[in-house]
Amino acid sequence: MNRLILIIILSILVLSGMSGVATIKNKTNSAPIKDELDQSQTVMIENKLMPIGQILIEGNLINVQVAQSFVPTKDILTRVEVFVGKNASANYPLYISIREELTDNDLTIESVEPAIVPTDELGWVEIDLPDIVITNEHTYYLVIITENKTDNWYAWGANNNSISYPAGCAWFSYDDGDSWTNESSITSSPNSESSFSKQESTRFDEEATWDMCFKTYGKDNLPPEAPVINGPKTARYNESQSYIFTTTDPDDDFVLYQILWGDGTSEEWIGPFQSDELITVEHTWVEQGTYIIAARAKDIYELVGDWTEFEVEIPRNRQLYFNLFRWLFSGFPLIRFIIGQ
Repeated sequence: MNRLILIIILSILVLSGMSGVATIKNKTNSAPIKDELDQSQTVMIENKLMPIGQILIEGNLINVQVAQSFVPTKDILTRVEVFVGKNASANYPLYISIREELTDNDLTIESVEPAIVPTDELGWVEIDLPDIVITNEHTYYLVIITENKTDNWYAWGANNNSISYPAGCAWFSYDDGDSWTNESSITSSPNSESSFSKQESTRFDEEATWDMCFKTYGKDNLPPEAPVINGPKTARYNESQSYIFTTTDPDDDFVLYQILWGDGTSEEWIGPFQSDELITVEHTWVEQGTYIIAARAKDIYELVGDWTEFEVEIPRNRQLYFNLFRWLFSGFPLIRFIIGQ
């Protein structure tokens, strides 16, 4: 694979009527998404496209897969947008995934039906991903593939300016994802630091000149507040008692509770519940004493908040002593006489 092949590919795309200029087509959401733009490269150089799918080059059918590396700054990745178009004959979905390494399994993946993708032009297509927790300042890969079928191919807008997105670059696979290379290594040897296979780690090459047109969205994540506990501070043993727990999550995420009852028993991450929802949990202590209820909450992204403590006193049962004295008085009248003295 060399630069000439890339030029041939680009020529095929342009001659097929795939325009490098298109109207942006953003998907509208029925409800606002509480996230914000994180990483992006939105400038497409005229006629700079990369095919995705099966392409005939020099008599050989090659299945092209394309990826873009990026470095997020948010704790949670929520959605992406890609500037793509399709050939009129494309009738298989696009698959958009996020990976930590190009040859690793997908962290998340979504399919995009052909009808959503512009035909013979490029447009922004939004993919609402299942939210995933990521490590900010760590490199991830936005990968796009499609079925290796005849006449089924798409195109992804690109920029060959090396400073268009300085935190990453485009990566290409011509062998169904077994190995990947970035543009700067197309004329390099297989052992260059800008290419790798399933046996090698990804290496970012600062000399790479290609970036794809993409946007990633995310949000920061804060832990739930320490729960508030309400209920009786004095209770009887062997009788069920009800306690109310609630917490506020700053991100309005769903939450789960861990509750320690102070007697060696616990409730392990019950939920999920809505932020600020009041939940009632019952417990029975079987012995008298002083118990400390401890509770904390975590959000659905496993971020755990602080503990709260609540003291409960279980006094001795006065009825037990009353019954004991009544038994003594009835069985031993002399005791009543002595006490009466």
